[in-house]
Amino acid sequence: MSPELEAMPSAAPQVGICVLNYHQPEATVRCVQSLLEREPASTRILWLENDADSSVVGQAGGLQEAPFPWVRLDPAVDPLPPPGVVGLILNRDNLGYAGGNNVGLRLLCRHQVPFSWVINNDTLLVEGSSQLLRTAAQAEPGIGIWGAAITTDIYKPYYGGVIQTRDYRTRRCDLIAELEEHPLAFVSGCSLFFRTALAEQVGFIPEDYFLYFEDPAYSLEVKRAGLGIGALDTVRLWHHESLSTRRQNRDLYVYYVARNRWMFIQRYFPEALAAQLRRRWYRIQSLLFRGHLRHIQVEWLAYEDFRQGRTGRTSRTFSGIMGP
Repeated sequence: MSPELEAMPSAAPQVGICVLNYHQPEATVRCVQSLLEREPASTRILWLENDADSSVVGQAGGLQEAPFPWVRLDPAVDPLPPPGVVGLILNRDNLGYAGGNNVGLRLLCRHQVPFSWVINNDTLLVEGSSQLLRTAAQAEPGIGIWGAAITTDIYKPYYGGVIQTRDYRTRRCDLIAELEEHPLAFVSGCSLFFRTALAEQVGFIPEDYFLYFEDPAYSLEVKRAGLGIGALDTVRLWHHESLSTRRQNRDLYVYYVARNRWMFIQRYFPEALAAQLRRRWYRIQSLLFRGHLRHIQVEWLAYEDFRQGRTGRTSRTFSGIMGP
């Protein structure tokens, strides 16, 4: 960190925002800009770069054209950036959603920043700010995680999801009352706001899923700790759905959702595992009837990896399987 930045006056940090980038620098720049336009000086913004060794951002000068000041941080030793300056943390490998964000959360824990906000990089803050979430969290300490209203071009505002016990898949939750009251509701990983100390109390975001199902798992861990979940409609994020892995790489999306669903069931609803295994054959028949051979193969590989206890990032490329 340069002496000039270290000498700049700073407002006491109250909220740290983690924005994880994975080969989408243009989207992340827009996200960070929207945060800088609305966030107070007491907020610190961290740009967490996954797979930095092969990313444009990880290379020298990768952010030289960014429309905001930034400084590279070593999360183990460096102080937080001053107000209005984005802290760039380079994760050499692709650590996944949880692993990448946890690097930032550990930095915020080390500096005892009271509140943390994990936000998807393909979002824009269009209404409200972390100040509203911080005020709500201070007024209701029994709430462990707060969500925000998430809007898209396709869906009306939603706040998270609900696990369905028929098949343990998720559906959207578009009512705050349901989010707060349904025992299987969870706050969307698109926007997670909580006291930073929560990570030390119940653990950091679970990294063994790598991608998908971390948010329902984390909400259930918070509930097991005796805390509730909630959301504010006055804080709104616009989510660019088309940047998701679901559109970019269908096989990876199918794989992680399928494998992680089995992991999730085994961890939180082990009594339902046998029934879900029986249902699996009906699903295969349905996919076969529709001619989705490739989908069947990917789900089969996901189940085999679950049986073998393979968690985290998969080494599978799916290049050798057949079918539409």
